[in-house]
Amino acid sequence: MPAEAPRRTQRRLSPRELAVIAFLGTLIIMACVWLWAVSSVTAEAKGVMALVGGVSAALLAGTTAAVVHYAAAGRRSREQARSIAARLARLEREVLQLTEESLPALGRQVRGGVSVSDALTRVVQPQDGALPSLLKAIGHELDVLERERTMAQASRSAMESEISRVTGETLPDLVKRIQADRLSATAALAEVRQPVHTPLRELLAETARRLDEGERRGAAVMAACAGAAARVQAQATSLLARLRELEELYGDQEEVFADLLELDHRIAQMSRLADNVALLSGGRSGRRWTRPIVMESVLRGAMGRVGAYRRIRLHSTSTVAVAGYAAEGVMHALAELMDNAAAFSAHGSEVHVYVDEEDAGVVITIEDSGLGMRPRERHHATRLVSEPLDLRTLSGTRLGLAVVGRLVDKYGLTVSFRPSARGGTGVVVLIPRLLITQPRQDTAPPAIEPARPAVPASVAAVAIPAQEGPAEDDDGLLPRRRRGQTLAEATKGRQARIAGPVREGRDSAARFAAFRQAGARGRGSSPGPGDD
Repeated sequence: MPAEAPRRTQRRLSPRELAVIAFLGTLIIMACVWLWAVSSVTAEAKGVMALVGGVSAALLAGTTAAVVHYAAAGRRSREQARSIAARLARLEREVLQLTEESLPALGRQVRGGVSVSDALTRVVQPQDGALPSLLKAIGHELDVLERERTMAQASRSAMESEISRVTGETLPDLVKRIQADRLSATAALAEVRQPVHTPLRELLAETARRLDEGERRGAAVMAACAGAAARVQAQATSLLARLRELEELYGDQEEVFADLLELDHRIAQMSRLADNVALLSGGRSGRRWTRPIVMESVLRGAMGRVGAYRRIRLHSTSTVAVAGYAAEGVMHALAELMDNAAAFSAHGSEVHVYVDEEDAGVVITIEDSGLGMRPRERHHATRLVSEPLDLRTLSGTRLGLAVVGRLVDKYGLTVSFRPSARGGTGVVVLIPRLLITQPRQDTAPPAIEPARPAVPASVAAVAIPAQEGPAEDDDGLLPRRRRGQTLAEATKGRQARIAGPVREGRDSAARFAAFRQAGARGRGSSPGPGDD
C-alpha cells in the first residue's frame, strides 16, 4: 500500500492529450520531411510535391493521433477494469466480514447492555465506501430495537404477573364473595384488588356481572324448586294423614286395606323424593319432631321409604334414641343409603343393616352383595358425602349421595365406604354421641298428628327379628314385642292403645295379611317411586 501511494499521486495523461501530442509530433516530423522533399525536387515538381506532401502529412498525423488515442483509452479501460475487480473483491471480503463477524458481535454487545458507540469501537470496522456508515446505522437500529424489546418484555412480565394474580387470587376471591357471601357484583368488585391494566379490569367487571347474574338466576331457580318441593311435601303429608284415616276406617276390609297400605308405602317414597328436591334446593324436610325417636323406629322409618324394603334385613339390639331435631335427617340419610344398596345389588339378594353402640356414637353398617365399587368410585362417593355440595358438578340422575352429603353436613354425621365381606359394598354411618339420647318414658301415648314421623303402616308388617327391650311402644307409632310375643299380639296391643274404644275389635293379624296380599300383588305390577 505505501509503495503504490506515490504512483497514485502522479498525474497520467488522458487519451485525448496523448492523441494531441502524437498528432503534433507526427505533424512536425512530416513537416520536416515535406520541406526536405520539396527542396529536393525541381521547380516544376515543387507545387505538386508540396500539395501531396502536405495532404499526406496531415493524414498521417491524424491517423497516428487516432491510433494513440484508442490505444491509451483501451489501456486505461483495462486498468480501470482491474481496479474495479480488485475493489469488488475487497468489498466482498469486507461485506462477508461485516455479516459474519462485525454485525453478530455488534448485536451481542448491544443486547448485553453495551452502548452503541462502545460496541462500534470493539468490532472490526470495514474500510471501503459506505460500509462504516452502514454499520453505524445498523448499530443505532439495533439499539432502538433492544430498548423496545426490553420495554415490551417488561410490559409482558407485568401483564403475566397481573394475570397470574387475577386468576390465582382476585377471581377466586370475587367468586367467593359473590357465591358464598352473597354480595352484588358492584360490592364484590369494591372489595377485591383491581388490576392495573384496563383490559383486565374490564374483564374482571364483566366476569363479576356474569357471576352475579348467574347466581341470581340460580337462586331464583333454587327458590322455585324449594317452593315446588314444599307444596309437594304438603300434599304428600296430607295424603298420608288421609290414608291413615282410611286405614282406620276400612281396616276390616282386607282387599281395600291392602291397597291402602300399598298406597301408603308409595306415597312415603314420593314424599322422600320431594324431600330430596327440597334439601338439594336449600329447603328442609317436611317432617320435624321435638321428642327423641328410638333407633328401631328410625330404621323402620328408613325402610318404609325404600321400594325394595322386603330385601332389607335389620340386625339391631340397640335401645337408644335419636334426638328429635335430627331424627328425620338420620332417617332420610339411611333411607337413601339403603335404597342405593338395594338398587346396585341383584334383585334376589338381601341388604343387611347392623347397629352397634360405640363410645363415639352409634355405628350403622349397611352391606350388600352387589358388584361393589372400584377405588375411584369409592373416592367419588366419599367426596359427594363429605365435601360441600355444588349442584353444578353433579352428573346423572341419581342424587341420593348428594342428599346424604347435605344431611351429613347439617347434622355432623360421618359416612364412609368400604368393600363388604358379602362381596359388595359396605357403608358405615356414624351418628355422633351428641345426637344420641334415651327414649322418653311417657305415661300416656302421644296423639297422632299429621306432623308425626312418616312411618308408613306397611313398616309395621315388615318381618323384623325379635328385639330385646321394653314392650312399650317407643314413640306411640311402631309396635315392639317381648321375647316370645308374636307380632300380631304386639300390633293388636298398639292398635288398642291408639284407637281405644273406636277400633277395639281390630284384628292386627288381618292387617298383616292384607299387607302381605298387597305386596304379592305389587310385585306383579309396575314399580313405584324408589323401586329398583
